[in-house]
Amino acid sequence: MIPPTQMPGGSSEHGSLLSGNFGPSRVSSQRKSTPFAKQVEDHWPGRPALVDGVQIDPSVRMGDGRHPLTFIFDEGRAKGLDLTPVTALDRDAGYQQSVQAIVAANARGIALRCRLEEALDPDFEASVQALLAQLGCAPGTVDILLDLGSPSFEPQGPLIAIISSVLASAGIFASAHSITILATSFPDSLMSLQFGLDVLPRREWLLYKALMAAMPDQVRRPGFGDYAVAAVEFPKGDMRFMRGSPNVRYAIDDAWLVAKAKRQKSNNNHAYPGLCGGIVASGSFAGTAFSEGSKYIDGCRLGTEKMGNPTTWKWVATNHHITKVVADLATLSGT
Repeated sequence: MIPPTQMPGGSSEHGSLLSGNFGPSRVSSQRKSTPFAKQVEDHWPGRPALVDGVQIDPSVRMGDGRHPLTFIFDEGRAKGLDLTPVTALDRDAGYQQSVQAIVAANARGIALRCRLEEALDPDFEASVQALLAQLGCAPGTVDILLDLGSPSFEPQGPLIAIISSVLASAGIFASAHSITILATSFPDSLMSLQFGLDVLPRREWLLYKALMAAMPDQVRRPGFGDYAVAAVEFPKGDMRFMRGSPNVRYAIDDAWLVAKAKRQKSNNNHAYPGLCGGIVASGSFAGTAFSEGSKYIDGCRLGTEKMGNPTTWKWVATNHHITKVVADLATLSGT
């Protein structure tokens, strides 16, 4: 899950995962990155978050020589934000040094993002322990993000067996502060979808429910995370100017509704009231009180909300998705 910002990610008991995008064209001075901490403050107020700088170019530094991740955490600390750095075994030396300094300054742990194939490596435990020693972290302060990416979800049985065997292993998976499974089945492109209303299964959620049902009682149960309404490979560029067919994405039980219209040469946002009408009339609309995203969809249908742009509809879809997943998790746990 992600908060309503432009970056993809997943969730843990910390709240949310924010993934930074800092390349040579994006960061050349402190001024250009300052809004990041403010975005978290504005859109994720008073909540803890994990910050992953996976897209930071290893060669990039701020105007004063600081690593961009260090800059983000310095800004966040000044605003009193509750941020935890995310790292992985394959991050470059500069990134790891930045995380080490952040850990020392914040006096708290890290989140470790690992792929399933890494967790299956016989040397995984030794590599993790070496990294934790380098960063000055105790195993009990580590939140593990087991990121499956976009795997082949079928057949489900073998994948569940592999994940269960990893979770049942000793070492870091037993001693970590928390474990979260991340995955997504949202497609890289909507080109293959028909115009009108389509239904896409939320395969990562179906996998998680099946995993919970199949796991023995003695095995530690992981949390759930996804990429919301985004694919693993997030589109590069400014969402306000990216071209594509107008679409509205809406999470429902075990699936997404995707309402899509043909792209026009101009006034593409004029399609949104009709797309919203399709969502509301689908029989799966959760109602205006369910989420701010749902409220906006109904308002656009009625003409009381603006037709917006792709950034608007990314926010609408993400806001509703987060609310839906939280409700699903509450139902699954019986709370």
